[in-house]
Amino acid sequence: MRFLDCALDYLKKDADELAPLTVRTYYWNLKKIALFEPGLECECVTSETVRNYKRYLETLHNKEATVVKALSVFRIFCNKMKADGVIHGDPFENVKVGRAYSRRGFLTLRELKHLYLSYMESHVALTRAEDDVMRVFLFSCFTGLRYGDLRTLDASEIFDWKIRKQMHKTGEAVYIPIPVQARLLLPNPLTSGRVFHVVDNSTFNRTLRKAAKKLGHYKHVHCHLARHTFATTCITIGIPLPATSKLLGHRNLDTTLIYAKYVDTFLDKEMKKFDRLR
Repeated sequence: MRFLDCALDYLKKDADELAPLTVRTYYWNLKKIALFEPGLECECVTSETVRNYKRYLETLHNKEATVVKALSVFRIFCNKMKADGVIHGDPFENVKVGRAYSRRGFLTLRELKHLYLSYMESHVALTRAEDDVMRVFLFSCFTGLRYGDLRTLDASEIFDWKIRKQMHKTGEAVYIPIPVQARLLLPNPLTSGRVFHVVDNSTFNRTLRKAAKKLGHYKHVHCHLARHTFATTCITIGIPLPATSKLLGHRNLDTTLIYAKYVDTFLDKEMKKFDRLR
């Protein structure tokens, strides 16, 4: 079976669980593979194929981040096929994909506190749709759940004020004690079924920005900003990096370290260790 056809079948099956932007990103990156080798068969995908594809992207003078994203999407679908026995072996076993870093936006501790208190005091001024998305956004700021996991969060996954959930993106199981701020954002009573009503990603972000402005917050906000905010907040208040990494469901501590470089208070605290030399 052609790699592209097989990958598009996976994408079609998963489309309802993915943000529209993610679906479009996956689709266009899969089309790049088809341009590279139109008739590529699943069983013919090897480490050499991946290396050749990487060189092909580089000859097009793609930016490093573009190459990394294209290879990452390739790997996602290779892993799906490997898990189902469509591909034998791991084509990425001896291939270094690399990582492209970019500035990640987040709310500072002061901004988060202001937005949360404004919501708790003035949420009656919001429409039902605006209230729904702001509640979900803030819940993510205090728990770190991604859009896809917020969308599928079920009441059965919350017990004794703790979330136990398998993350949609990575398949990793996370355990997240729910802080009191987030508890107040949960439906009361918490009945069976989906916890939140989460609309499609583009509608969510558009409605979120309208709600934020009504609450006096004018920074550009979007759903994934909440996860970044959770990560930087954990680091700011002193939660150890390994614990923060575990809460986020990261497989690698290096991923969590990306957030640390944006938190001045973390760097201030670490540099104070020089005081011990006196």
